[in-house]
Amino acid sequence: MDEQNNFAEALAAGAAFANTRDVAGTPFVLVPEGYCVHELDHLLPAPTRNKGNAELLDAASFIEYVNALKNDGGTTRIYFRTEPKPQFIGVLNDATAHIPAWRDFRAVYNAPLSKEWLTWVGNDNKRMTQEEFALHIERNLPDIHSPAAADMLEIATTFQAKKGVDFASGTRLANGQVQFKYEETISTKAGEKGQFEVPEQIQLVIPVFEGSSIGDLLIAKFRYRINEGKLSMWYELDRPHKVLDAAVADLRKEIEEGVGIKALKGAPAA
Repeated sequence: MDEQNNFAEALAAGAAFANTRDVAGTPFVLVPEGYCVHELDHLLPAPTRNKGNAELLDAASFIEYVNALKNDGGTTRIYFRTEPKPQFIGVLNDATAHIPAWRDFRAVYNAPLSKEWLTWVGNDNKRMTQEEFALHIERNLPDIHSPAAADMLEIATTFQAKKGVDFASGTRLANGQVQFKYEETISTKAGEKGQFEVPEQIQLVIPVFEGSSIGDLLIAKFRYRINEGKLSMWYELDRPHKVLDAAVADLRKEIEEGVGIKALKGAPAA
């Protein structure tokens, strides 16, 4: 009954100012003070037009959704960006040079970064103790392509075993390794000296996006400091933004081929 009453009120109100005016093609109506406008779209058998944002969780779903609802008249467009986060937006009712449109019916795919990518990028340039660095290597061993997993596990074990030593120096060797010299400080081995080597860089092969079967090559360069016999270490990723750009380019190609529409770098009009 409330909906019927609202409808009746709207009709009664409309009778008072049913005559609309037109200025340069835009209709308008004068509403007397005290009247409310009630939208009655929900009383129709179907909406007058499609609108709203659909959020898709993978590229395949984004492609399927756009293909099902795209406008064959050329008013569907795909936009993408890398920063501040990888994102693809399909505007299904975009405008053309001659036909204006509402631009409010969209498919959105916020391409989620993989856990592996977030882990390595999140620890980029983060100084660690020997134990922290060793644990990081152990936990993420499957991501390391080179050196071999057995060699990296041995390095992690060595770092954990040498927590109670004083480091004297670190020397970069001709073979690309870094050699550490140390002296034991624990009472049973005090005065004993030794050395071990670690690689100058680590090659990672990880997917950039969650659910991707493609592994991207990422280089982590080993860094260290010795301060009063204590060793701190970290890694610097080599141009990770370029790896991300390349992964977005691959994703763009997949979506363009899937929907048959060239993606534009940028953001749609509000």
